[in-house]
Amino acid sequence: MKYLSFNILILSILMPPMLYLGTIHGLEKYYLNTRYQNEIENIYLSDMNNILSGGVMLHESVREAIRRFMDEDLLITLGIDLDVTVTTEDGVILYPPGYQPGTPADIVNENPIETARDNFQILQNGLSVEVSAIIRLYSAIAMSILLFYILITGSGLYIYFNSVSFKARREEQEKAEELDRLHRLEDEFNLQFDRLTTERENLLKEHQSLQSSLEEQREKASKNEEEMFDEIETLEQRLSQNLEEQELQSKEILELEEKINELEKLRGNISKQKEKNVEKLSKRFKTLYKNIDVHEKALIGITDLTDDMALKAEELIHQLNADPSIVPIKRKVFSKKGKISAFEAVFAYNGRLYFRKDGHQGIEVLAVGTKNTQARDLAYLDRAHLGRTG
Repeated sequence: MKYLSFNILILSILMPPMLYLGTIHGLEKYYLNTRYQNEIENIYLSDMNNILSGGVMLHESVREAIRRFMDEDLLITLGIDLDVTVTTEDGVILYPPGYQPGTPADIVNENPIETARDNFQILQNGLSVEVSAIIRLYSAIAMSILLFYILITGSGLYIYFNSVSFKARREEQEKAEELDRLHRLEDEFNLQFDRLTTERENLLKEHQSLQSSLEEQREKASKNEEEMFDEIETLEQRLSQNLEEQELQSKEILELEEKINELEKLRGNISKQKEKNVEKLSKRFKTLYKNIDVHEKALIGITDLTDDMALKAEELIHQLNADPSIVPIKRKVFSKKGKISAFEAVFAYNGRLYFRKDGHQGIEVLAVGTKNTQARDLAYLDRAHLGRTG
């Protein structure tokens, strides 16, 4: 299979024994030796009272304690070989039991006092304990570890084979789908090729027709060439005339721009003069007419009037300042909400003055204008003043 890796197969075969040997070595070196060393050291002198009282010889107590521990330990029964060596300071082996001339194994002392003295002497000199744990290769523990790694590796290999099979099936399916797509494209290309062939034939016919038409046009062009040159000369003359007219128009535009600039300056001067006139008129009215308040809109309206109408308007203002009751009122001006907002008085027939009373019985002159500006003035009053009560 394409996706099946030879390296993975080799690794799957070699991995279980390698992991097995590594685990066995690690358990023996870093766990079992340390564990059993500590446990043997804790139990081999467990019958210390009997040893010191002389009830039992030291080597017999050590052998019995170690034998009993080995018989009861579960791991040892499952396949661990425990090599224990207990020696005195002089090198006499107390465990494992064996025949050595001159050792305590050959001495039978029935006197408890002497036995206690001998035991104490040996203990005082010190004992050395060496433990080595080895897992038997064909023991239950070893086989369990090997079986565990075989199962793990086998499971991984099984998952890998399933993945490879799935990829292979998916690839086969994709290949089949791609073949179907290519067959459909082939059919479409064949149809398109037939259509293009037909178009090519039509284009060849159209090309021949255009070629014939081009030849006819060339013949007509050769005949009309002289007429075209004459028309070109005529167009060149018209172009020169247009250029001259454009130059004249450019000069006129420059002259108009200069006039516009002068008018703008003049308008600015007039606006400044008008502001000065309004300011001067406001000062004069404030000085002469103490009982009325003339709004800026009214002052601007008076400056826009002719001199005669301005005098008539000031006369009406003088009357309002002196006695508002003598001023003839043409009509009342209503706001959009229906409230009385101002009064309209007429002067010089065509002039219009709009005023109202404030809250202190004073007079406010709101706007001054003519009949022509009446609509704008009324709109101003409605927007700026109507609805205010005084």
